[in-house]
Amino acid sequence: MEEKEAPRIILPGQADPETRRKRLFSSRDLRATTIGWEIALPIVMGPLIGFFIDRSKGTGVRWTLILLGVGLFASVTSIVRYVSHEMHIMRRDEEAKRKEAEEKLKEEERRVVPRRYFDP
Repeated sequence: MEEKEAPRIILPGQADPETRRKRLFSSRDLRATTIGWEIALPIVMGPLIGFFIDRSKGTGVRWTLILLGVGLFASVTSIVRYVSHEMHIMRRDEEAKRKEAEEKLKEEERRVVPRRYFDP
């Protein structure tokens, strides 16, 4: 006996559930959600590790401050890399749109046939 496939449920305003699932999150969206962690973790974990090193070695606050600086540097570097990557993607998309518009304009110019009026 053949098993029947369950009917797909299509929500209002949703043409095809498969395409909806594919467009739900892109890699850029997921990357943007991790920015907060990339800022917070190095800034918090650096001094925390430095605190434990200082406590075990008896060095005052030397390692806490050093690892705080390292954490801040890592956070700023991460943000700069993210922003430069996003700017590169934006420029690339803008350039592609510009080229597409130029090609479309050239195609329209080729289609236009100049009208010539002759005197009989």
